[in-house]
Amino acid sequence: MKKVISFLSALTIASCSLAIEDYDAPYDIIIIAGQSNTHHGLGLDPILDQPDANIFQLGRSSIYNHLIFPAKEPLQHHTASTNRIGFGLTFAKEYNQNINTNKKPILIIPCGYGGSSLKDDWKFDDFLYQDMIERVKFVQQKFPKSVVKAFLWHQGESDVGNNGYANLLDTFINQVRTDLEQEIPVIVGGMVPYWVSQTEDRIQQQNSIKNTPNRLENVTYADPEIPFVISKLDNSVDAIHYNAAGQRELGKRYFEAYNKLME
Repeated sequence: MKKVISFLSALTIASCSLAIEDYDAPYDIIIIAGQSNTHHGLGLDPILDQPDANIFQLGRSSIYNHLIFPAKEPLQHHTASTNRIGFGLTFAKEYNQNINTNKKPILIIPCGYGGSSLKDDWKFDDFLYQDMIERVKFVQQKFPKSVVKAFLWHQGESDVGNNGYANLLDTFINQVRTDLEQEIPVIVGGMVPYWVSQTEDRIQQQNSIKNTPNRLENVTYADPEIPFVISKLDNSVDAIHYNAAGQRELGKRYFEAYNKLME
């Protein structure tokens, strides 16, 4: 029975993908990359986190790899897990409702990898970076008028203590733009405020991320402390991660920052 269900699921997804490929409009692409806070918020809610008919994702898991199908939580990041969400779908919904007046189909390309370091894991010749670039180019080759509308980056925890992080991040953003041949709008997000507040080197790391717009053009910051601090009932539980409610709020802040950048 499981094999039959798996086959039917694959057939359904494949049929969905074919139907989408027959649709001639290009996609508005949203790239999401970084480490676990791109997708590790515990508390998926089937109502609050329900899909939107105009928002799709590029799959990566098993039979879904490189298939375009409806974006449903959990999005297929490298280290996605059951009952956990990120900020990406919330951002895409806000984008669809407030900016996407022509209702072009939106395509999320999820590339988050839990525990990944910018210094050690996102090198330009290593798998994570090359996979991200390849997936964007794959879509643009298949749908030539597709444009990357936003690059949402959330990372930094694994590089705390690296005094050269700001330079690494700036170089990384510039390289993404070079390889994708586009001055992509970039939004970098702040780490969990409670976790950050515990040590001075984490505070310094947060400041490096927050100050990125002062170093680079067309970059903005999703602030987890304004207009209020994103927190949990017990901040000490899984202190390094936003929960699902925090991720939804973070998604709104990513969009608010992006919207201001586009004004």
